[in-house]
Amino acid sequence: MIRLLLVSNIVSCCLGANWVKIMRPTITWEDMEISSEGERKFFCGQFDLSYTGRYHWRFNGSSILPERTQIHRNEFVFLSGANAIRNQLPGEYECCVREDLGNACYSRMIVVQNRTDNHNVDMTNSTLLLAEEGHTYYIRMHDVKRIEGVKCTLDGVNVDYFKYPFLSRETKKAVPYHLKIENIERGGEVKCNLRLHKKEVVEKVFDVRLLGGFVSSSALFSFYPNLIFSVIFCFLFRCL
Repeated sequence: MIRLLLVSNIVSCCLGANWVKIMRPTITWEDMEISSEGERKFFCGQFDLSYTGRYHWRFNGSSILPERTQIHRNEFVFLSGANAIRNQLPGEYECCVREDLGNACYSRMIVVQNRTDNHNVDMTNSTLLLAEEGHTYYIRMHDVKRIEGVKCTLDGVNVDYFKYPFLSRETKKAVPYHLKIENIERGGEVKCNLRLHKKEVVEKVFDVRLLGGFVSSSALFSFYPNLIFSVIFCFLFRCL
């Protein structure tokens, strides 16, 4: 029965004449179970569950795997934070093994339904940005026409995905937006210094709040320790 099932699932040969490609059901990103640490994973799906050999993983035909992923033998893991770059993750994932039944590559597609998008936001008179995880935001922070650059921190830490959205040669031109937040991952307090001409600097401070983003249990405790302590206290002493 297993051999018949193997043959019925063969769709093409790969890696040479002695390898077969077996299609597994497509996975929808939004339907994947999320662990308490924000990780998603799926399994190789080989027929021989007692297999103890090596697993060779590929993404869209390449051995170079996406960012924020790990492999643990027959498990492919998307780490916490992968949802912010989910536009980069759709495609074909293959797991190749040398089983007693033969050499096979088990293939499945991952599709993303809620893809990220770009947004233009004028925050000259606002101090709160309501953002969706993974989306990219072009932000106007002050009512100024030209700036030479911008430097920002998130909760006091420099982050790579906070960038000046234009080329350096465009600093002499009037620009509509001063900051690009690419594939936003988390909320917090943002402090930006905008360098104007003649070495003048103006500051912009605003908060970023994620809408529906994942928060791990450890992060939740760090954000709301007093609230969690109160809930535990009331549970133990039956507060109303």
